[in-house]
Amino acid sequence: MKKIALIAMLGALSTSAFALKVGYVNSQELFAKYSQTKVVRDNLTKEKQTLEATLQKQEIDLQKLQVELQGKGKNVTETEKKAFEDKVAAFQKLVRESQAKLSNEEAKKMQEIDRLINISIQNVARSEKYDYVLEQGAIKFGGENLTPKVLNVMEKSKKIN
Repeated sequence: MKKIALIAMLGALSTSAFALKVGYVNSQELFAKYSQTKVVRDNLTKEKQTLEATLQKQEIDLQKLQVELQGKGKNVTETEKKAFEDKVAAFQKLVRESQAKLSNEEAKKMQEIDRLINISIQNVARSEKYDYVLEQGAIKFGGENLTPKVLNVMEKSKKIN
C-alpha cells in the first residue's frame, strides 16, 4: 500500500515538474515586418525595372529592323531573313534567361529570410527555455506570443543583401 501511495505521489510531482513551456510565432508577420524584406523587394524591383528597360530597347530595335525588312518586300535576302530570325531567337532567349535569373535570385533571398526566421526562433526558444514553439494558427489556447522577441533578434542579426 505504501508503494502505491509513493508511486502516486511521485507521479503527481513529476507531472508538475515537467510542465511544458510553449510559445508561438506568426511567421507571416515576421516576414512582413522584418526591415530587410522591404530592402530585398526594393532591390529586386529595381533590377526588374532595369532589365525591362533594356529588353524594351532591344524589342524596339527588333521592331525597327522588322519594319525595315518589310519595306524591302521581295528584295529581302535569305541572309537578312536568317539574321533577323537569329536576333529574335537571341532576344527571346535573353528574356527567358533574365526572368529565370530574377526568379532564382528572389527565391534565394526569400529563403535567406526564412532561414533567419527559423534561426531566430530557435535562439529565442533556447535562451528563454521554451520546450515548443508553434505557428500561431496551430495553437488554440495558451502559450506566449514570441513574435516580437523573434523580430527583435532578427533585426539585430546580420543584414541580408
